[in-house]
Amino acid sequence: MAAESTQSGVPAQPTGDTLVDIRNLKVHFPIKGGLLGRAVAAVKAVDGVDLQVKQGEVLGLVGESGCGKSTLGRAVLQLIKPTAGEVYFKGEEISHLSTSQIRHKRANMQMIFQDPFSSLDPRYTVGRVVAEPLDNFNRGTRQERLDRVKELLQVVGLNPNYVNRYPHEFSGGQRQRIGIARALALNPQFIVADEPISALDVSIQAQVLNLLLDLQNQFNLTYLFIAHNLAAIKHISNRVAVMYLGHIVELGNAEEVYSNPQHPYTIALLSASPLTDPDLERQRKRIILVGDVPSPVNPPAGCPFNPRCWRAQAICREVAPPLEAKRPNHLAACHFPGPEGQ
Repeated sequence: MAAESTQSGVPAQPTGDTLVDIRNLKVHFPIKGGLLGRAVAAVKAVDGVDLQVKQGEVLGLVGESGCGKSTLGRAVLQLIKPTAGEVYFKGEEISHLSTSQIRHKRANMQMIFQDPFSSLDPRYTVGRVVAEPLDNFNRGTRQERLDRVKELLQVVGLNPNYVNRYPHEFSGGQRQRIGIARALALNPQFIVADEPISALDVSIQAQVLNLLLDLQNQFNLTYLFIAHNLAAIKHISNRVAVMYLGHIVELGNAEEVYSNPQHPYTIALLSASPLTDPDLERQRKRIILVGDVPSPVNPPAGCPFNPRCWRAQAICREVAPPLEAKRPNHLAACHFPGPEGQ
C-alpha cells in the first residue's frame, strides 16, 4: 500500500539506506577511423563517477549540457552499458548482468524522458502507451490492465477517460504526465528523471515538479533528478551532485551546496542563476567563465575545470583533486575550495 502523502511540494526525507551505489563508473564512446574501423580515440562522457542514492531521497544532478548527466542516468539503468565500474541496486551488482537478466530488474527501475513529444509513440493511444510496461511484464488480465491505466491517469492529474485519445491531442505538460504515468505502471522503487521539465513552458514546470514530489511521498519513490535548471534542482532535491566534464565535482545537502558552494564551477553556476529579489540581483557579482568546455575526447590533465578556473595554480594542472569532504557531509573535488570572497 502506498505511504501517506506528506506536505505537498516538499521532498521526503531519505531513510539512510543506500538503494543505488555507483562505483568508479565510466562510459567511453569509441571513435573509429581508418580502413579497418579501429578505435582511434574515445569520448569520455562519464569518467570515474562514485555516487550513492539513498532510499527515499531525491538526488539532483546538475551541470552544463554535454557534461555527461544523461549518459550517467542511462548507464545506471543499463540502457547504456558502462565501459568500466559497477552499479549496485539494492546490494546486487547489475552492470554485468545479461540483457535478459537486467530485464527482470526493470520493473523496479524506470525512466522519465526529457522530451514528451518524442518519447510517446504517436501511433498508440494513451491507454496503450501507459499499459506498455504492464503488457511487457504480463501483469494482470486485459481488464485489470485497463483499470490500472485509468488509475494511473487519475494519479497524475488526467481524466481517466482519456485512454482512447492520442498523444498529439495533449499539451506538453499533459504528455509529460502521461510519461510519468507510464513510469509508475510497475510500481518502481527508483526513477531516473532525465530533464523532465526542460521542454515545458515555464508556467507548467512548477506543476510537474510538485507532481513528482507528491508522487514521491505517496509511493515512497527514490529519484535521480537530472537538470540544468538550478532553481528546479533546489526545489526538488534533498542532495545535489554537480557534474562537469564526466566528473562529480561537488556533492552535498541541497541547502548547504546552494548557500556555501565549495567548488569554483558550482560558484559560477550559481552566479548565473537569477534571484527573485531584485536588490540582491543588482548587488551580486556575476562570474563569466573564460573559454569553452574542454573536449571529452581529450580532457585536460589535473583538474578537469582548471582551464576555465580563476583559482587554478600549478597543482591544478598536474594533479586531479579527489572528491573529499570539505565541510560536514559536503564534498568537493578542488585543491582550493571555499565560497567566493573567502
